[in-house]
Amino acid sequence: MAELRMRADTTLHVDYADGTAFGSPVGSRPEATAREMFAPVLWHVRSRGYGGLVSASPELLRRAVAGAAFRRTARPGRSVDSPWELPAELLFPAVNRAYPRGLTVSGPEGTHSRRFEFAADDWSWVHRVIAELCGPNGTARGDLVDPRARALVDELRGAGILCPVEAEPVSEAADGELEFVGHNTVVVRSRRATLVVDPLFFAHDPGHPDGYQPLRPADLGPLDAVLITHSHPDHFAPASLLRLPPTTRVVVPRVERETVLTVDMARRLRELGFDNVTELDWWQSTLVDDIEVHALPFHGEQPTDGPVLHPDIRNHGNTYLVRTPTLSAAFLADSGRDGQGEVREVAAQARARLGPVDVLFCGYRGWLIYPVQLLFTSVARYLAFVPPEQWNCRQRLMTTADEAVDIAERWGARRLVPYADGGAPWHWRVGLGPCLDESGGELHGFDPFPERVSAAARARTEMPDGLLGSAVEVLLLRPGDALGHVSGHAFDDLPGARSVDPSGEPSGDASGQVRDHVLGGAFRGLAGATSVRRRAGHAWPYDARGPLVAVAPLSRD
Repeated sequence: MAELRMRADTTLHVDYADGTAFGSPVGSRPEATAREMFAPVLWHVRSRGYGGLVSASPELLRRAVAGAAFRRTARPGRSVDSPWELPAELLFPAVNRAYPRGLTVSGPEGTHSRRFEFAADDWSWVHRVIAELCGPNGTARGDLVDPRARALVDELRGAGILCPVEAEPVSEAADGELEFVGHNTVVVRSRRATLVVDPLFFAHDPGHPDGYQPLRPADLGPLDAVLITHSHPDHFAPASLLRLPPTTRVVVPRVERETVLTVDMARRLRELGFDNVTELDWWQSTLVDDIEVHALPFHGEQPTDGPVLHPDIRNHGNTYLVRTPTLSAAFLADSGRDGQGEVREVAAQARARLGPVDVLFCGYRGWLIYPVQLLFTSVARYLAFVPPEQWNCRQRLMTTADEAVDIAERWGARRLVPYADGGAPWHWRVGLGPCLDESGGELHGFDPFPERVSAAARARTEMPDGLLGSAVEVLLLRPGDALGHVSGHAFDDLPGARSVDPSGEPSGDASGQVRDHVLGGAFRGLAGATSVRRRAGHAWPYDARGPLVAVAPLSRD
């Protein structure tokens, strides 16, 4: 029988049972709990809108804290520094009362949807089947020994969710050492190994532009390892991870105990059938063949950028420095600053310990937010950890565009890639990042255009005769773009290696001026030839957005 593959327009969703008292971090029930605790704020917005919300928020929040719904969850604190205390059942949800229960598989807009329920010991074989169906070679029903696996494949085929492998050929892998898949997902390739950071995959959709669709796991080639920065669902995505073989090595932050703010990722991966999970503390390292992986501190994206209630409960994560024989790169995800540190300090410490990096992948959103706004986000649970004296103080939970350049300079990075905020229509259509199509659309302080980082780099300081820019080169990569010759030497400098840029001479100057590099053009960097390459048949369909970005002459974010 011919090999079958899961159709590219198929969506997966892992359903979790949640029998905890207030909600497990593997799901969204903690947000429902928080919105119930602070219900007066929601009533105010429903009746009066968002106008004046910040000025009204201290009184609204005081009313909420005094209300019955809040008191059903929290109890009065015992000191001025502890205005209320959250119960252990909320802070540390019972891990064994939340578990993967089912898998929903559906086609475009929910068509051909099928939902399956599985017992705890089923996930190893379920994972194996799904990964094979999502892999480059698919699977043949006749090769399946387990009758349960054959029944699952029969059900999916009958629902029209599977197709012959030859009907949807795999995209040719990008020819480069670093490939930007989109949002937080980046592939790192050495001569002997390949790893991916924060994999998040999307289904193909006819609503996307012709010739520009999300990359699938099969398009990336064999993966030796996965790096996860933290447990928010756009970084730790069970449905995306289920598409990778269960033998894939997964590197995650070490979590001593699951809390309402942090998933115990190692435990949850093993529940899904992964059998090669590595946990790293800050400043620990490991090897993936010839690739060094260094786990670094993750500061930022906490309930505030300063003091918090229950400071031992935090969104725990890692940032990473990765070094291959030909390049080094750092991945900072949604990090920023909090009461325990900030990412600029991490950059300086990492440079002192491990040396500078060639490329820095850095967020730039800022996430400038008043605490009351948290109720209307995917992290509403954060509001219960904000001290009353912070209620009327704007927070900066992530790195801004200007700070991204700061970090690159402190790390000695030659090149800076703004990332971690969407990048393609399949992202912004689900609320991830600004709209980069012809309609345009950014939210200052939440989802700015990535060109804001280029603007910040061009206007770092001012002299009587004009502005001075940074020596850091800002590269604007689109999903599907890849970098080669990053450090001035490439795979072909190594015995038996292949070239990452066989197309010919790069163009551009070597003046050290700050420049934007958009849409895959080749250029000459400060340390030699670097090329930005795009996959064949994967063309960015929109015009460059640079001309639409108007900012003050000097960035002061």
